[in-house]
Amino acid sequence: MTASLLIAAALLLPQQAQPDFEDLYAQAYRQRRTPQSARDLALYLANRGEFAKAAPYLEQTLAASPGDGGVPEATALHNWAVAVEESDPESAVRLYREALAIRERELAPLNADLATTRMNLAGLLLADGGKQAEALARQALTAFEKTLGPRHERTGVACGTLGAAVATRGDIVLAERLFRRALSIKETPEALENLADLLAQTGREAAARPLLERAEAIRAKRGKQP
Repeated sequence: MTASLLIAAALLLPQQAQPDFEDLYAQAYRQRRTPQSARDLALYLANRGEFAKAAPYLEQTLAASPGDGGVPEATALHNWAVAVEESDPESAVRLYREALAIRERELAPLNADLATTRMNLAGLLLADGGKQAEALARQALTAFEKTLGPRHERTGVACGTLGAAVATRGDIVLAERLFRRALSIKETPEALENLADLLAQTGREAAARPLLERAEAIRAKRGKQP
């Protein structure tokens, strides 16, 4: 599984410059108890990175109709999904879908942030058979190649996600080509493990072993960094 990417909230005020409006949003929610007031509070908390505090308002947030300023809202929803992927993948899928719906309305078809949401959602959908994941990953890869370039890190991650998707339908040759391309762009533990898993599953354990050892060494080095 390739790593999901956070998107910087470039359209939002810097964290240190934001006044604290949490009490105002919370008061509005207590008074109104509407889906929109829940959404406002949840997105405010998610924009600050307080995803656990935002979580109780999730259902009402997803039920609310999109407000003005769709791009910042989509950034909060996308980053919220990244934060809960491991603990609550079902909610993460729903958050990515909501962010994707907003981004498809607001952004150009080849926008890199739109492509990142597609790629992250594709990664979570791999377990469901791969068709939808493959389509999303292909769109993301095309966008990254055209907007960021063929050697950009996000292009490499998209290669890994698409490789995993095509592997689920049995296209081993294409999957291996994509995994090797991802690895040539940047040697990450995820890229190494994707290729190693494919090699092992196709009877090439000896070739897979040094890749896994390299992935383990990178993870160990990261763990020692302050």
